[in-house]
Amino acid sequence: MPLITAIITTFNRAQFLEKAVKSILTQTFENFELLVLDNSSTDNTQEIVKGFNDKRIKYIKHKPIGISAARNLGVKKASGEFIAFLDDDDEWLPNKLQNQIDIFKKNKLDAALVYGGFVWINEKNKIIGKHLPALRGYILKELLSQKDYFTGSASNPMIRKSVFKNIGYYNKNVLTGEDWEFYLRLSQKFKIDFTNKFVVKIKQHSGSRLGDKLLEAAELELLVLKNYSEIFKNNPRLKSLYLQKIGGKFCRISQPQKGRIYLKKAIRVYPLNYLAYGQYLLSFLGDSCYKTAHKFYRNIVRKCHF
Repeated sequence: MPLITAIITTFNRAQFLEKAVKSILTQTFENFELLVLDNSSTDNTQEIVKGFNDKRIKYIKHKPIGISAARNLGVKKASGEFIAFLDDDDEWLPNKLQNQIDIFKKNKLDAALVYGGFVWINEKNKIIGKHLPALRGYILKELLSQKDYFTGSASNPMIRKSVFKNIGYYNKNVLTGEDWEFYLRLSQKFKIDFTNKFVVKIKQHSGSRLGDKLLEAAELELLVLKNYSEIFKNNPRLKSLYLQKIGGKFCRISQPQKGRIYLKKAIRVYPLNYLAYGQYLLSFLGDSCYKTAHKFYRNIVRKCHF
């Protein structure tokens, strides 16, 4: 029986998939199986996978389903004691599995999830950012604050399979950010730990990502506000931040009137949220102006962080 099950969820990403698979097969830790879950791709995905002569690979082509359902399918098909996802456009670094399993062995039954550092790369494989882990223990409040990039991607952490039986699987109603919603539930009951080694390369590119949807992201933030209402009740600044982000997302999908409703709520909850005032005013200047301002702001934030 393999100790670890690596899972790739993929859909029409043959141009990236080969590197992703290679990054798993060249791991220094070898006691794993690899499940490649193909969401009914119409390109040469199957040929790419079949081209690898490795008995550890299991190719599963399934009917079109959402990303949460695909992850759940992978977990249910997994034979390993530990689960590690890899998005089809990301790449693991060679010691990824070894570095994380070492932390699990060190902590025995204490940690439910272990993650590590990551690097962002562009389409030319050039590093455009790095992040080392900082959060460990029971970190629900820290995850809700979103001040840290945490795993950066679902391609980063390794998770005990037994956790899924305890807290449930990925929420099928969550169409983007399903990994973050799952980590929130996990961090309520279990400790999280990290290796200070870099474990994954996360690709930033112009192509679409399965979970990159603004409306669905806003709906997830509304769900989080509801599910953790007691925490937000005692932290009006954090609640205001969520309402501001929700309002901003509606503005970016050309629903400024709805966006302004949430931006006004953000200001009422915490009147010192000056960014919400700025977004509220920008929402009257048209979609193009708002989106340009948002892109400019995000670039500044990222440059400041790195």
